Amino acid sequence: MKLDSNSRLLTIPNAITLARILLIPLFVYLGWSRDRLVASAFLLAFIGATDWIDGFLARRLNQVSVIGKVIDPSADRLLLIAAAVVAIHLSLIPLWLIVVIFIRELTVSLVVGIAALKFKTRLDVAIYGKAGTLLMMFAFPFFVLGGSTTSSHAIFYHLGYVFMIPGVTILFIALADYLRRLRLLNAP
Repeated sequence: MKLDSNSRLLTIPNAITLARILLIPLFVYLGWSRDRLVASAFLLAFIGATDWIDGFLARRLNQVSVIGKVIDPSADRLLLIAAAVVAIHLSLIPLWLIVVIFIRELTVSLVVGIAALKFKTRLDVAIYGKAGTLLMMFAFPFFVLGGSTTSSHAIFYHLGYVFMIPGVTILFIALADYLRRLRLLNAP
């Protein structure tokens, strides 16, 4: 049986996404101690940056795949959850903000799951979701650096908010778009 290009599993972008997922436990290990926060922040930034690389390569090499469209946003969510866990552990961000982010991520996962199970369709990531995630990928490394013992830690902490506030706002706009698209699937 011949597979079309959208059903390929083994692609360069998918391998990069898998590597991103496999690096998440190392990030959490490094981030569990304030002594390793600088290394943890740089690893988090690297993992976040590779999100752009795998998407670029998928389009450039004509290796966009169904599995890639599923595991790439899943890797983003896992990374954001891991960053939030480290942030909670070290009290880097107010707990209420982490709860808001978790509720949003849980709601998106629920909406995407309903679309898949009930309507047998995949809701592709909206441009808003990509933009919000990008801002979060900047915010969390800054918060991690803000919790470190570097002389500029206060500046990094404030830079975290510079990216976090618009990032969370845009992610909620994306959530509204997911809910709108789910409602359209349910319309008669």
